[in-house]
This record gives sequence, C-alpha cells and structure tokens, in this order.
Amino acid sequence: MEPPTGGDLRAELLRRAQRDQKARLQDPARDWSLVAEVDAANLSWFRGVVDGLGWPGRSVVGEDGAGAAWLLAQHADGDPAFQRRCHQLLSDAVERGDASVTDLAYLTDRVLLAQGQPQRFGTQVTVRHGRWVPRALEAGDDVDQRRAAVGLEPLADYLASFAADGRPAQDLTVPCQGCAAGIVLELPEPGQSVEITCPRCGWSSTLTIELPGAAP
Repeated sequence: MEPPTGGDLRAELLRRAQRDQKARLQDPARDWSLVAEVDAANLSWFRGVVDGLGWPGRSVVGEDGAGAAWLLAQHADGDPAFQRRCHQLLSDAVERGDASVTDLAYLTDRVLLAQGQPQRFGTQVTVRHGRWVPRALEAGDDVDQRRAAVGLEPLADYLASFAADGRPAQDLTVPCQGCAAGIVLELPEPGQSVEITCPRCGWSSTLTIELPGAAP
C-alpha cells in the first residue's frame, strides 16, 4: 500500500501521534503492553512512509505534522537502526529549515542512550530515590548552555515540570517471590541488571528490566 501524501499524510501522522500520547498518559497507571502495541504499529507504518517519501518535514505536512513525525521516530525504539536513520534525516531537515532543532535534541538523546552513550541535553529522565533525574548525562557543567542552544529550558526547570504535571516520582516496586512483600528498586537503565533482596524474608535475585523512557 502506498503511503498517504499531503493533507492525508498530515492527518494520519496527527492521528497516530495522538494515539501514542493517549497510551502513555493513561491514568492512574500506564499499561506498557498497550504502549508497546501502539509503538509497534506506528513503527511499521512510519517505516513505510520514510521508505516511500523520505522525511516528512514542515514543507510537506506543516509544523504540527512534522512534530508528529518526530514523535513517531522518538518512540521507534523497536528498530534502533531505523531510529538512527530517522535521526540523520531529521538532522538534514533541520539544516534546511524544515524541522525543529528542539525535536532533534530529543531524538539525539534517545539515540545516544540506545547506543550505550550518555545523552547531551538531559531530555530523557527516570526516577532515582523518589526524584526525577536525567538518565546517563554527558560529563561537564555546560548542559544548560547546550539546552539553551536548542531552545530548551534549564535542566532544573525541566525536571521540576514533571512533578508540576502531576507525574509522581515513584520508584519501581516488584513483589518478592518468597513472601509477596513489595521490594522497592532504584530504577536501572534499560537493559542493566539490578540485585534485589527482600528486607522481610531475605529472598534475593538478579533482574534485568527493560523500561520505556519516561520523557517524550
């Protein structure tokens, strides 16, 4: 099936981006299986769009459609090679004024972390000890300068916005396999292993947990 073009493409991008956000903003808790289902469907469809038409920038689908295209690439974690390809295409679009440099910063961080490298702009966050914090961040004290250069607010303000939006800074709790008590974990980086021990009965184990990014 040929990918849609023009106004039809913009409408479909917006529809899929809306579904992406609806799955992620469920209340009271996210159903990550639904998020994974939505992401997989969007990935398959968006790959066809990019293969057939190239990057859908502002000149093709307007400002909001281009933002929706970025969002689908941002959540294309199921295909890292395709996500890196989108990053390059988005970078090219930014250079010709056809996409947002702020969107590129978010995707840059996502791609770097997926490659096991520290992020540059601190857009990807997680919870540590009941606080929102950036995931692995490039060393140096100039992160706010890097953020300002791409139109982002200071990192402290960005982290504070998660609490202001009503997103609870809750550490992960898993049930003990020995006594069913809740064990509070410090959230690991995706793919990393974490040692857990139940404070009630002493049961212990090593877990490797895949966690979707908390940030857009």
